[in-house]
Amino acid sequence: MQTRFSILLVAAALLVGGCDHRSPLALQVSSPTARIKSPAIANARSGSAAIWSGGAQHVEGTTGPGALYAIDVPANWNGDLVVYAHGYIEESGAAVALPNIGYFRDPLLARGFAMAVSSFSENGYALKEGALQTHQLSGLFATRFGQPRRTFITGQSLGGIIALKLAETYPQQYAGAMMGCGVVGGTRDQITYIANVRVLFDYFYPNVLPGSLLETPPGIDFATQVVPHIVQAITANPNGAFFMTRILPIPFASSQELVEAIVRALGFQFLGATDFLDRSHGHVFFENSRTVYTGAGVPQAVLDDLNAKVARYQATPDAANFLAQCYQPNRTAEHPGGHAPHDARSDRAALQ
Repeated sequence: MQTRFSILLVAAALLVGGCDHRSPLALQVSSPTARIKSPAIANARSGSAAIWSGGAQHVEGTTGPGALYAIDVPANWNGDLVVYAHGYIEESGAAVALPNIGYFRDPLLARGFAMAVSSFSENGYALKEGALQTHQLSGLFATRFGQPRRTFITGQSLGGIIALKLAETYPQQYAGAMMGCGVVGGTRDQITYIANVRVLFDYFYPNVLPGSLLETPPGIDFATQVVPHIVQAITANPNGAFFMTRILPIPFASSQELVEAIVRALGFQFLGATDFLDRSHGHVFFENSRTVYTGAGVPQAVLDDLNAKVARYQATPDAANFLAQCYQPNRTAEHPGGHAPHDARSDRAALQ
């Protein structure tokens, strides 16, 4: 049991850190006018592949207001550009910084692809800023290196919905898109799902999690101080987790995946609650005041008690409008090849 618990703990901690928080890279940033050490562009024409003869280049600069960017072109550039949108970075007062994406960038550079990335002008759930400043990267690249043959967009977590938004909004500009653990079901559904996981977990496992849906105590490390208690609680009472899967569409294929799915949702709630409250001006953004929770296989007595005691929240109109203004994937935009983008939701839709 101890070995299995350790494996689950490590896996859950890695899972929580793997898709959301990106460690900043301590790079020196140039003045607002970007610096290129030895530029050389020959016969670059709009709409055609650029001919770059300046060898490998690394460029850094800023775009207003307050976003940093980095562009890398390998010596053996194949004419293609990959634009990367980074994942969620906790809004904790840390300065905006370029994300550390060497694990993703370096293999692409080795294969001849150029790479561009923005820090965004804000941390936290900066969907609007991230989409705008990621989209600007293509123009910045073309100005300095010429028009690429093809431009691909990719992103993970928050960057996943940014990549999807750009692919759906500008289908002629991006030749392809790849999303990793992205919020591709839409922000509203994602937040509703995560909030429901939190209130149901609090009901089935009271006093395990610190704070509440809208209040998370500062100075607590989720991976080391909270995850062990979640795992222990589920291990001691697996029925609670099973009932949650009958009420919510929690994706899992094994007991380990169930623990990981619950930890993932609770981790995002724990890290993002303050950020979303700030963006909704401190008003409630979750609505379950009239929700009747039900689920096949859950005893009626349990459902009755749950609906009587679960924490209830009523969203204010302005907070609901904030979520409504977040990009909602349409999954119908036609791409150059005539195919609609694939609806690959990494997180299941919320309770209706």
